[in-house]
Amino acid sequence: MTRGRFARYVTSTKHIAGCTMALAGPALALAGVVAPPVGLALVPALYAVGAFVVPARPRLDIVAGLDPYDVQRSLEQMQRHALPRVPTRIGLKVRAIAATIIEILPRAGALGAGSPGQYVLVQCATDYLPTALQAYLDLPRHYADHHILVDGKTPLALLAEQLDILAKQIDEIAENINRADSDKLVANGRFLAEKFGHGSLDIDGNANE
Repeated sequence: MTRGRFARYVTSTKHIAGCTMALAGPALALAGVVAPPVGLALVPALYAVGAFVVPARPRLDIVAGLDPYDVQRSLEQMQRHALPRVPTRIGLKVRAIAATIIEILPRAGALGAGSPGQYVLVQCATDYLPTALQAYLDLPRHYADHHILVDGKTPLALLAEQLDILAKQIDEIAENINRADSDKLVANGRFLAEKFGHGSLDIDGNANE
């Protein structure tokens, strides 16, 4: 088990339930229901029962079996590597993009399986954003911040533009996800209104008869 998977399991409901059940062994021993050696021997079995009966946290497949936690981990590693080495205004842009991705990632399924938005969301986190930052970081700092390249712009200015493009795209995806979830809420409200609205089940009227 990798460190990331181990960390997720430690905080999972299965592990918590297993630990809770395992405590019953020593508790029974302290209460005198069973002998202390028996209580301790019951710990592994009780843990297994607790972990088994609780369903595992569902795994969200965003793009072709990609684990969303890997996406989040990629963003966190990228920020640890890059943020100390970029100007403050660049760091703010990067943090904003990463925060939006992490926020909407669990709800990306609202876009539909295999949608372009899902693909772009993951690629931005694992490719587009890290690639843009690394290209800047590979340059000497003075050169990157002051040397004029195309259209009279420095590498720093070009990086800022690229981050703005990514931010706009991610914001559009976030808006689409929010709209999709909102549409579901509206549709559910209409369903409830049609099923339980005035005239369908006149509960108050029946109660007064």
